[in-house]
Amino acid sequence: MSDEADERAFTLLEQAVEKAQISLANTKYFQPFLMLLTDDAKVEVYENKLEDSTQSYEELEEELKVRLKSKDIDIMILAVDTIIPEQLSQGIPSSIRLHLEEKSQVHNKIGARFLYVPYDLCQVLESEIFVKLHAPIPIGFPAEYIV
Repeated sequence: MSDEADERAFTLLEQAVEKAQISLANTKYFQPFLMLLTDDAKVEVYENKLEDSTQSYEELEEELKVRLKSKDIDIMILAVDTIIPEQLSQGIPSSIRLHLEEKSQVHNKIGARFLYVPYDLCQVLESEIFVKLHAPIPIGFPAEYIV
């Protein structure tokens, strides 16, 4: 992977984590969302209002499949508020899970990653709630969407 591709993926990951973090601080949860970076460097965000997180995620997956037909997607991130699998949790079960796939990785057997970003919701006395993020936990697997 080139340094430029790394930088684009890292920048999009930062944007996705920031979006989730702001929502968590405001509402204590966030709806799943899809964030795409197109070949011409445009960021697209897809969301829905479905209350059931599983249904919301599935609808975003369908949106992604339709959107990928244009073949102009460089990087995709599907984000969801989830519990980290017990064997990975390190004592903090809540996480922002980012499903990351990149066009630059299609040639790799392990071309996709889940990044679990553990978090705690914190509040000091009567102040606003803030989100404390912990070190991400990466899990590699074969790409599902950008192939």
